[in-house]
Amino acid sequence: MVDTINQEVDGESSDKQLELMDHLAELRTRIIRCTAYVALGTAVGWIFYGSFFKLLSAPVMQFLKQSESSFLLTGVAEGFTIKVQISLLVGIIITLPLITMEGWAFIAPGLTRSERRAVKLVMPLSILLFILGVALGYFVMPTGVKWLISQNPPGAKFMPSVAQTLLFILKMYLAFGLVFQMPVVLMFLAKAGLVSSNTLRSYWRQAIVVLFIIAAAVTPSGDAFTMMMMCTPMVILYLLSIGLVRIVERSS
Repeated sequence: MVDTINQEVDGESSDKQLELMDHLAELRTRIIRCTAYVALGTAVGWIFYGSFFKLLSAPVMQFLKQSESSFLLTGVAEGFTIKVQISLLVGIIITLPLITMEGWAFIAPGLTRSERRAVKLVMPLSILLFILGVALGYFVMPTGVKWLISQNPPGAKFMPSVAQTLLFILKMYLAFGLVFQMPVVLMFLAKAGLVSSNTLRSYWRQAIVVLFIIAAAVTPSGDAFTMMMMCTPMVILYLLSIGLVRIVERSS
């Protein structure tokens, strides 16, 4: 009898070990695929670097022309380093939907049926909102850059570093895209039964305070104007999310 119990315990232990090994193997496969996606995206960023450079530098270039100035390079290899950094960040941004799909494919088997339905509902919306967030960041960036430049000391020659400028702009675009995921997160939590529209409506004041803190944390420059540019759409999205969560509750 004891031997039989021991055999069953050993069998269950072996099954768990095999299952863990399968999960680790699948995780490794997903990571390799994501790495390949980023590598291909980086190659695209490298090949079309000139176009991406013009696109990213456009919010600053107009002010450089007005002041008859130019970007500043301080090192022999800085141009190459900037090209690598920009290409990598561009690769991550353009392949983010594919990376998201790989993450979903990995976690889907461990979710309940209702949770899987929730993810299928919000994933297309997530990609759309990310694109809208980046687009909004692109359109408001010139205004933000203009305000930041207006704070320069009188008589100072405006010659910005290429690396700092372009990486700042890219980080802002990425931050806008990420904060636009808030409705998706709240809809998923509502579909899983973790939040409700009544809760979101009751605690909207506290939520706005939290959104201000988040905006201050994710804003690369840390200035008040850029933080407000980030926080204003977040507040609007939060209020919009209350209605979206209510729709999710009715469809459940």
